[in-house]
Amino acid sequence: MASEGKQEAKRVRRAVPPPLAKPLPVGCLASLVASVTVLAVLFALTKSIGGFVFGFGLALVPVATVGGYLYGLLVLAIVQKRWAPRGVRCLLIYSDSPLWRDHIRTGWLPKFQGLAVTLNWSERASWPADLSVRVFRWFCGQRSNFNPAVVVFRGLRRPYVFRFFYAFQETKAGRDQYLSRLESQMFEAIGVDKVA
Repeated sequence: MASEGKQEAKRVRRAVPPPLAKPLPVGCLASLVASVTVLAVLFALTKSIGGFVFGFGLALVPVATVGGYLYGLLVLAIVQKRWAPRGVRCLLIYSDSPLWRDHIRTGWLPKFQGLAVTLNWSERASWPADLSVRVFRWFCGQRSNFNPAVVVFRGLRRPYVFRFFYAFQETKAGRDQYLSRLESQMFEAIGVDKVA
């Protein structure tokens, strides 16, 4: 009985992941300030380039983290300038997999009419280097559970990313409740009724 509960909790975590990853920790900014302070102190005490190089190495990780955050903010600002005036609320990434192709084409695309920019993963060799690809790569990544996915924009706040791979896998195994739950969350975030 207890193992059944653990199995169910594991399925929920995989098939209905939260749409918002952890925010940029405040610790990164504090770490950046601390690293720069250490760099300045080492340079002042040693008056040598060695202290500078050591301190610079310490500063790289938080600088990269903050730089990544700023890059994401820039991408969202461009989305707001180019897509928001046209009514675009999300980016849909999907493929021609028989597991979800028909479901997405008949259940999602008609509801997303004018609200979504789409990328077909099966056609990625011919993708142009444009904003939609940048949004996909920055906010979805290409490591796991990225197809199908829907990136829902929220102004300059980090977008929600709904990842459906495992939900569709559960549907294949006869467990539709995970897909239904995740779709409801996604449609609500976009502002679209699930039942048309």
